[in-house]
Amino acid sequence: MRKKQTIEPVKPKGIRIEVIENGVLTSNVRIPFFIVKMGLKLGQMAEYAQKKGRVNGELERLKDIDMEAILEALGSGELTLPCLLVEVDEQDKNQYVKITLE
Repeated sequence: MRKKQTIEPVKPKGIRIEVIENGVLTSNVRIPFFIVKMGLKLGQMAEYAQKKGRVNGELERLKDIDMEAILEALGSGELTLPCLLVEVDEQDKNQYVKITLE
């Protein structure tokens, strides 16, 4: 009888944000994952807060990020860490930004 193989859930430790300008790494920031989750929850509440006039429209962009779907994909093995979330390369400005879930 074969043992059923189980996949260990993967728990991210944080998000790393790297900014490269003119070929030089100018920022390399790691934000702990629990802070990221708190920020996303606040962003998801932004629509309500904006209607009350308490916050500007920039936070509203966070409400569409489905971190639970990302965590489920990590748990199922569909995604692995490190996972590239955002990559922006502005060649005309010689700037590069990368955001990675670690």
